[in-house]
Amino acid sequence: MQQYELMVVFVATRDEKDAKRLEESVKKLVGDGATVSGVTILGKKFLAYPIQKQTEGVYVLATVSAEALHVSDIEKRTRVGADVLRYLLTAK
Repeated sequence: MQQYELMVVFVATRDEKDAKRLEESVKKLVGDGATVSGVTILGKKFLAYPIQKQTEGVYVLATVSAEALHVSDIEKRTRVGADVLRYLLTAK
């Protein structure tokens, strides 16, 4: 299994104090085909430019172990996530 880093920017209405819900959101985005070994909530930060009329976002970094076949599934689920402004999935 390959190691990946998943950076997700959630809308700012998802408060970083609600850490458990953010972790569950990331695990739900990753799905059954992979395992999440660590989640770091980086907090609320201003965006460089407005995205979907939002000027702030809550940044979450997760370390994910997955087979190469499941990467496209993770990207599909993340792309259609209602609270997700942006994401980046990179090989570690």
